[in-house]
Amino acid sequence: MSSTSKMTIGRAVGDAMMEMAPRRDPHLGRGGMALLKSVPLFSQLSRRDLHRLAAHAEEVRYGANRTIVSRGARGDSFFVIGDGEAVVTRGTRKIGTLKQGDFFGEMALLDGKPRSATVVAKTPMRTIRITRTGFNKALDANPTIARGIMAELASRVRRLESPPSD
Repeated sequence: MSSTSKMTIGRAVGDAMMEMAPRRDPHLGRGGMALLKSVPLFSQLSRRDLHRLAAHAEEVRYGANRTIVSRGARGDSFFVIGDGEAVVTRGTRKIGTLKQGDFFGEMALLDGKPRSATVVAKTPMRTIRITRTGFNKALDANPTIARGIMAELASRVRRLESPPSD
């Protein structure tokens, strides 16, 4: 086999492996910050607290057909979709589609319980991910982040408890 053929095969294998494995980038740009700010759970955070939280986030890319989270697996990360589309299933039943700006795994940040659904990338995806460990470090170092999140959670509970308006 010629060295050119070996290089072509090696490049093809390397490209295929990059499609299979998530690629991480620990630096969030303005787009990543805007995505985090768009998440209702973080909507009460000041710009400073959002930057502090973003210090514990990373950009992760997934190839099409890649499973991002699996139902029943321990919940240890939260994701915001920057680009791409994903399918959410519970067993064999499709329960939804997620696209740019959507998020999933927020309960995992709070309780670390097993995932309630599987999320698979339908197209190549770019996500912002915060692990539960990073999230807890951000809260420990910056209690105002916890207060902002608690305010949003309280607001959600109040909305659920209030009677529907006519």
